[in-house]
Amino acid sequence: MLVLLPDAEPLLDAVRRVAPVRPLPAHVSLLYPGPPVFEDVALPGEVDLAEIIVGDGGFVGVAVPALEPAAATLRSRYPELVPYGGRFGETPPAHLTLVMGVDDAVSQAVQRIAAEALPLRSRVDGPHFVQRTGHGWRPA
Repeated sequence: MLVLLPDAEPLLDAVRRVAPVRPLPAHVSLLYPGPPVFEDVALPGEVDLAEIIVGDGGFVGVAVPALEPAAATLRSRYPELVPYGGRFGETPPAHLTLVMGVDDAVSQAVQRIAAEALPLRSRVDGPHFVQRTGHGWRPA
């Protein structure tokens, strides 16, 4: 289950010029893998993106704290669904992924791009229920 952040698309476009980015719109996964059925959760109309987060494995993202309550609600409803299979702990922060799996030079370039673009405010579109198929992500 995810929400789209349409006003963050220019940031992703800038990152795409220096790094491989999955062909997905700017989004925050509230729970991945998602619940078996669509769940409606309370969402703010707009969110602020201000803090760059950097992690292992060439990960660079932007924290979206205003979406933490929605993610926490879904996690509490589906405790058996450990976000990302536990790769980032049991409660990874709600975030917009910019890149994953890049080397240090690309990570630094992406961090500079993000620093120039932030702070950023975006509308929230969703929630959307999506499923991964053999042909990529599809609305469900």
